[in-house]
Amino acid sequence: MIAFGGDRRPATVPLVVWLLIAINVAVFVAELNAPDPSALIDAFAAVPYDITNGIVLAPPSPPSPLLTIVTAMFFHGGVAHIGFNMLFLFAFGPTIEATFGHVRFAAFYLLCGIAGEAAQIAVGPASHLPAIGASGAIAGVLGAYIVTYPTRWLAALVIGVWAATQFANGFGQLSAQVANDSPGVAYFIHIGGFCCGVLAAGLFRGPDAGKRASFW
Repeated sequence: MIAFGGDRRPATVPLVVWLLIAINVAVFVAELNAPDPSALIDAFAAVPYDITNGIVLAPPSPPSPLLTIVTAMFFHGGVAHIGFNMLFLFAFGPTIEATFGHVRFAAFYLLCGIAGEAAQIAVGPASHLPAIGASGAIAGVLGAYIVTYPTRWLAALVIGVWAATQFANGFGQLSAQVANDSPGVAYFIHIGGFCCGVLAAGLFRGPDAGKRASFW
């Protein structure tokens, strides 16, 4: 990883980041090797209609539709989907893990993922489209990074452009009233996760967070 601005690598090993990447990759390999990948994904994806109406699918789907909000975070729709998600997690996750600590980072990651799924359900509670991916959790990591290290201009630029695109596309999609009917990018998962990351970062970081070393 290339460092910018004279920053050094975090002093702590990003155990949670590596574990999350390993789990996501393992699940993706399981998807590829499943007899019916679509059926496997549908069993663990978060479907807003099922969640808001308490519809439980047959095993191996979780016994409560609310649990799919968590299980969906570890499934991906293709190589590009998981590739970009893991790239962003690899680039920005270690710094936030070093800032928050291992346990708090894990809790923060799950919280942002749940917040992202909740935002998508809120804007389309009757949608039958399955939502999958770690995007909401990783968006939260980006949100935490930009408020914790706002003077690191290159990272702030990358994250800022990405966030602006998500908000523009998300609200544009909503205004066109296609959020419930058309497959594609679930922008409000990104928006919800990012906003959660921005707002919750202060609860998870210590007073010297902005002074710690990072990759970027």
